[in-house]
Amino acid sequence: MIKFRILGSVEMCDQEGNSVDISGLQRRALFALLLLNAGKTVSCEQLISELWPSGVPSCGGNALQAHMTRLRRDLERCFGAEEAALRLPGSRSGYSVHVDPGELDLEVFNTLRSGAREISESDPAEAADMLRRALALWRGPALYDVRDRTSCLYAAALQEEEHYALTLEELVELDLGQGKHEQLIGWLKALTERYPYREKFFEQLIVALGRTGRKVEAASLFRRMRSEMVEQFGVDPSPRLSRAVQRMLEDDLVVEGGFRSVEL
Repeated sequence: MIKFRILGSVEMCDQEGNSVDISGLQRRALFALLLLNAGKTVSCEQLISELWPSGVPSCGGNALQAHMTRLRRDLERCFGAEEAALRLPGSRSGYSVHVDPGELDLEVFNTLRSGAREISESDPAEAADMLRRALALWRGPALYDVRDRTSCLYAAALQEEEHYALTLEELVELDLGQGKHEQLIGWLKALTERYPYREKFFEQLIVALGRTGRKVEAASLFRRMRSEMVEQFGVDPSPRLSRAVQRMLEDDLVVEGGFRSVEL
């Protein structure tokens, strides 16, 4: 059961799955730093430098200790005093948080992704289902309430959002392989709007359009994308995307009783 969430806002959940509030952005940022290093001791010096980037306050150590005390109280409200003490042990060198397998949404997400990759060829339908379950764990941008509090959290948020987008690409690829071209077109159009600089989604949309007989639309999409890339960045689409488009256009298109090739 997931008890700690960072794929969205930073939250903890009680035994019934109800969210228990962690008050204060600084305290949620502290907890997020510990969750990203679950099972490892994070030094007091590192925590202080992350939480107070403009300079270590003269009372930095006492401030950190005060936040940890309040954080333990939050865990006590969620799990009880005995379990809270086990969850959030402290030492002279630093602090850590204990998380069992399957309790952190990020860990479950990564486990499902890895499992899907292992069976993607032998059982693509099950692999796609695992990726859908992984994506369903996201409640918004990773760490969105604390990502701007420290450089470490910001970098972690960007990294996990890249993993989210890659998982979307992998899921679409599995669905394309199962012939779900028509069902994917609307979703892929939305994804190309959301991620206008990820060529993979454009490639997948062009493939889906082509395999449903909409090659003129696919060619028009490629021309528009190429024009925008040249205008904004001075570069052409990647050779891989160009080859994918060319393969899609290899067959002649029937038009008004005759045959012609679609021109790029």
